[in-house]
Amino acid sequence: MDTNLRNRKWKVSPSRALAFVGAIALALGLGLSVHGIVLGQQSEQAPIPSPSDFSRAFINVAKKVGPAVVNIDVREKVRQSAQGFEDMPQIPGFRQFQIPQQQVPQRGTGSGVIISQDGYILTNNHVAGNADLMKVTLADGREFKARRVGTDPETDLAVIKIDAENLPYAKLGDSDKLEQGEWVVALGSPFGLQKTMTAGIVSATGRALQGTYDNYIQTDASINPGNSGGPLVNMSGDVIGINTMIVTRSGGSEGIGFSIPSNMAHKVYAELIRNGKVTRGYLGVSLQPITPAVAREIKYNGTEGALVGDVTDANSPAARAGLLSGDVITEFDGRPVASRQQLVQMVADTQVGKSVPVKYVRDGRVHTTAIKLAERPDPDAQAARPSGGDEGRGSAAKLGISVGDVTPDLVRQLHLKSSSGAVIDDVQPGSPAQEAGLQQGDVIHRIGSTTVSNAQGLIRAVRQLGSQKEVVLQVERGGQLSWITVPFD
Repeated sequence: MDTNLRNRKWKVSPSRALAFVGAIALALGLGLSVHGIVLGQQSEQAPIPSPSDFSRAFINVAKKVGPAVVNIDVREKVRQSAQGFEDMPQIPGFRQFQIPQQQVPQRGTGSGVIISQDGYILTNNHVAGNADLMKVTLADGREFKARRVGTDPETDLAVIKIDAENLPYAKLGDSDKLEQGEWVVALGSPFGLQKTMTAGIVSATGRALQGTYDNYIQTDASINPGNSGGPLVNMSGDVIGINTMIVTRSGGSEGIGFSIPSNMAHKVYAELIRNGKVTRGYLGVSLQPITPAVAREIKYNGTEGALVGDVTDANSPAARAGLLSGDVITEFDGRPVASRQQLVQMVADTQVGKSVPVKYVRDGRVHTTAIKLAERPDPDAQAARPSGGDEGRGSAAKLGISVGDVTPDLVRQLHLKSSSGAVIDDVQPGSPAQEAGLQQGDVIHRIGSTTVSNAQGLIRAVRQLGSQKEVVLQVERGGQLSWITVPFD
């Protein structure tokens, strides 16, 4: 036996080696692919496109959609104090100075996409929502004045219109069919550079950030200031999103951009064309995701559903139907509810005035009620909350907060839902309370299963926590209840 066998260099032609591997694969009944050549069983693998074919796909998208992408030059008049008057003193007892105001024009640029032959353009609300003058420049160089048709701040969408003939327009695709990993392109006017195209993939779908109707497409296609309102397009040339924002530390693209899905944009577009505004169904509740800690506290066995943090209005549809903070909505209009975000969209898409059956769980028991939906009111900015008074103060050291009693004056001032509770006067930096998001001015109504009547009641309850690793608080902020889990390291 040759002891140098392992050190020999075998000289076998590639064709013979391939045939040898194929014979083994056939003998074993296996399917095997080597460098794109299928051996053994038949396999239907798509051929890999050549670089020129791959480039041609992007070129075709640019030719198909590019003519429908527009640059929007926006001018907005902003009222500012006349220079030199800002620091004039206002003296009690004397007629106050009337500080002159002047209209200062501001200019910006954004993008949009024509989606109808008669000149309707989809863009962002933050591009066109407050514009006094809009000039639209087409890819062929034509310029037109545009008028605002309608806006929807909650989804950051707007529709504007130009009057022109022979307009190119793009097709809205089905964003529900979009898959992570698909190639997409963003078109628009970043930094005013018209007819710019960038490419990337779909990084994620269904991305929820902090808005009510968040359902973003995330992409690493380069999106910069000026791209706002422009289309995100798939490789079939269909508009599957409207580019709206980026996450950045530098001010420019860092590979994290977000687009409003085309299916949502289509619904908003249709309502704005028809009514000039978007009408949505309204329950009158604030909703939260269900964490394991909260689920244990409210005796809910499950992870799906939408937790009612608060019933926001005593005259709301939810209040009239008897819903309470701590209820978990599991079914809406005959459809199961998997998450808070899903329920929000279900309610928004339901016709105002319709009475729908709602199934919910309270204290471990299933209940059913009928709720007649109202029209969602315009969202109001919530006022900042002041802290409590000097009476009945104390420290809940384990949480890292100092608290005071809820006084009658505080109840009137803050329009509290209850005349009892403990108001947070101070939150220690780096404390469990700060890590959980508690703030000065929050009112704690419940800790675990204990109702909080005053500051000392909260302090006693905190002392009894012992070695618990977390606690669930019911907190009121800005007139709204929520459930907050505070973990202890």
